[in-house]
Amino acid sequence: MTDLMEQAITRISKITWGNSKVKKKSSGLLIGEYFRRGTLFLESYSFKSGPFFSPARVLDIELGVDLDLEDVITSIFPEPGKPNILCKTICQRFLEWVILVEQGKIITDDYPNVYEPLIKYFERGGNLRIDQGIYLEYEYGAFPIDNWRERYSKLPPTDISDEFLDSADIEND
Repeated sequence: MTDLMEQAITRISKITWGNSKVKKKSSGLLIGEYFRRGTLFLESYSFKSGPFFSPARVLDIELGVDLDLEDVITSIFPEPGKPNILCKTICQRFLEWVILVEQGKIITDDYPNVYEPLIKYFERGGNLRIDQGIYLEYEYGAFPIDNWRERYSKLPPTDISDEFLDSADIEND
């Protein structure tokens, strides 16, 4: 296993799920940035998908590793239901992205890590769930996911540095 993959696994292993009790402006910024990045990535490959896609499927390639990502996720999160299946899937897709970057199949200069905003959101105490297949709910709000590509492709890029996100949260207080 490579250093980048080990760092990614360590990173998601350290997430404390759903510990945010405070309404944070950064939550909406991070989720919106994920949707924006995902839309741009999918559009560049003319791939139709929901918002939580497999990057390998978009590229129509096999990962080509002996690592079963479902087993990795199960070993990281052995407790049933914690985190929920959506959050586990997002973490698995993040690891998939890391593998593809390491293999040179995704060039980070062309595509910033699509999953980075959601991993940061989780690290900051966030949790997600789908409500009635229509909304992506987070602690204090929801994003409509119908027509998500049309809706979020028009967003300007968001700075997801910790400094900017912390500043946005302070301004929100």
